[in-house]
Order: sequence, then C-alpha cells, then structure tokens
Amino acid sequence: MTPRRAEHVALGLMVSGAFFALAILFFIIAVIMIKGLPHITARFLLDNPMDMGRAGGIFSTIVSTVYLLVVSLVIAIPLGVGTAIYLTEYTEEGKITKIVRFGTECLAGVPSIILGLFGFILFVIKLGFGWSVLSGGISLAIMILPVIIRTSEEA
Repeated sequence: MTPRRAEHVALGLMVSGAFFALAILFFIIAVIMIKGLPHITARFLLDNPMDMGRAGGIFSTIVSTVYLLVVSLVIAIPLGVGTAIYLTEYTEEGKITKIVRFGTECLAGVPSIILGLFGFILFVIKLGFGWSVLSGGISLAIMILPVIIRTSEEA
C-alpha cells in the first residue's frame, strides 16, 4: 500500500469514527429530549420542590441560581475590571504586576472542585456563613475572577 493510499484509509477511518461518535451523541440527546420535554410544563417551572425534591417543580432552584449569579458578578466584575485597569494603565511591568499575573494564572489553573471545597471550608465552616447564597457567590466569584481579569486586560 502506498503512503498516499494509507493516508486516505486513515482519513476515512477517522471521519467514520467521528460520525459514529456524533451519531451516538445525537441519539442520547434525542432520547433525553423525547422523554424529558413532555414533563417540562409551566407547573414544573413555577412550583417549588416537594418531597425532598422528588416531586414538584424547580422554581426555587431557578431563583437561587439567579441570586448566585448576581452575587458572584457583583463581586467579581468590579474586582476583575479594576485589577485589569490597574495592571494595564497605572503600573509599569514590575514586581507587583508579575505577582498579580502569576497569581491570576495559578487561580485559573485550579480545578473548580478544589475552589468549591476551599469556599466550603472557608466561608461555610470557618467564617460561619452557613449554606447561603453569599458563600456560593463568593466561591463562584473567585472562580470567574481570572477570566474577567484576563478578558478585561486584553480589551
């Protein structure tokens, strides 16, 4: 077999493998949609959970998610944009900027589960905030801070 023929065979195998993987993915999504869409009703969206979440709706979950989003953005956007403006406009490339950029890079590389556990230990247990939107919002703000800093810095 010539190298050109082997390349065509390999390409054909890769393309057929990709189509097979996509077909499986679309099949799974289709099954979920077919079985799940009939259950998404106005009552499901607007009722509160009952029986420890086994019945009822998801309204309180949706509202809590919006609260969590608002708290995290209110904390992270001013800090992130302010840090980016400070780094780009008010400081020269020096020791402080290198430390802040290195810290941002390190924070961006930490897995979200580790940051979540850190937030749980610090805010829920040590500082006594308990299971609250504030604890989750601060933890989420720490997670999105590197993205906001880098995006604002490059803008």
